[in-house]
Amino acid sequence: MVEPPRVDVPEQPLLILGTHFFAPEVLDLISETPGFRVDGFVENLDRERTLEPVAGLPVHWIDDVAPFGATHRAVCALGTTTRSRIVEEAAAHGLGFSTIVHPLARVSTRSTLGEGTIASVGVIVAVNTRIGRHVILNRGALVGHDTVVGDYVTVGPGANVAGLCTVGEGAYIAMGAVVLDRVEIGAGAVVGAGAVVTKDVPPNVQVVGVPARIVKENVAG
Repeated sequence: MVEPPRVDVPEQPLLILGTHFFAPEVLDLISETPGFRVDGFVENLDRERTLEPVAGLPVHWIDDVAPFGATHRAVCALGTTTRSRIVEEAAAHGLGFSTIVHPLARVSTRSTLGEGTIASVGVIVAVNTRIGRHVILNRGALVGHDTVVGDYVTVGPGANVAGLCTVGEGAYIAMGAVVLDRVEIGAGAVVGAGAVVTKDVPPNVQVVGVPARIVKENVAG
């Protein structure tokens, strides 16, 4: 039996924004996602972190990445919703952004993911859902149908956001949390690990518990 000729998939070279614990995990995800190749990391807070490689790859200072703008794209590997700072700095230096969907994630063809978003292993995004820019859908996160997720949101491992929900920009939904259908999570709000959200959550508050209740105000993702 003659095997069909192998077709090489062109690889988009990438830089990963961030150098801390989540960065090697994103590298691992990308290494299993056809069409991409990571060439290095980018740091924007501590220049000394550029002195040592991460996972064998070089670390570039944010002000030095402009020459990569013509060839490379970026994806952000900061777990906090304050990642907008390094994303905006990278964009100002001419870097565009790629969307990463691991082969073991399932995203409906009738849904959309914004630039820079990461859908990790086991993620499911149901039909007619809009995921914003630079969103992190961590391991096993579930997002239901007809839900809108704003920019810079983090949905933690195993979290379950039901259908017809709205999650505001920069909100953080922690590991194992459950958001029931037709609930709105305000911008910058934090849903604690394991919480069950049964009613709307105002912007910039932290909720915990079953059912979730407000325990802190004036938070920012």
